[in-house]
Amino acid sequence: MAPQKDLKEEIKKLMEIKGGTRGSVLKTDALYVLSKEGESGLKKVEELAKELDCPLNYNQFKTMEWYPVGLRAISLILIQKVFGWGDAEISKMGNEAPKHSFISKMLMKYFLSAERSFIESPKYWVKHYNIGRLESVEFNEREKYTILRLYEFEVHPILCTYFFENGYFLRIAQYGIKSDKIFSKETKCIFRGDPYHECLIRWE
Repeated sequence: MAPQKDLKEEIKKLMEIKGGTRGSVLKTDALYVLSKEGESGLKKVEELAKELDCPLNYNQFKTMEWYPVGLRAISLILIQKVFGWGDAEISKMGNEAPKHSFISKMLMKYFLSAERSFIESPKYWVKHYNIGRLESVEFNEREKYTILRLYEFEVHPILCTYFFENGYFLRIAQYGIKSDKIFSKETKCIFRGDPYHECLIRWE
């Protein structure tokens, strides 16, 4: 675990990022931790947050209210550090998130087909974040792939793993694409010098 001084500095920088995320997103993290590590596990995350003077108390978040977008990354970073999770665990957490999300359940009516899920993705994004712009770039049913791009969202690389590397957006695609062989990958990334994040989803 990195020294607390380094963590505090990282948290401070993240909290200065302009933009917001819904309380539902943060509460979804808590539900996932509870399902994997129980009440004691969630308490460990909140205790670390308290030591770092970070306002991360999951019970106090209200589902539809806006909170600093930095908390979105901070929550994942602290969860990862407490449990020693690697990229695979963060990807899995992202993939399972829509199952726990109140907002996701409200939007299930859109997931009637692969193409419909793809078209509605930008609307889905703005229900969760007021920063960044998601664009549905291409849907190719014949070649079996889709491309999504996320602009103006430079928060933290841990979210690239959570969203794109067989994570969150793969699950959204899985609602509409009925295939056992489906995967997603980040092919472009702001943190690698690209002008946007790009997610390629393929299936067989």
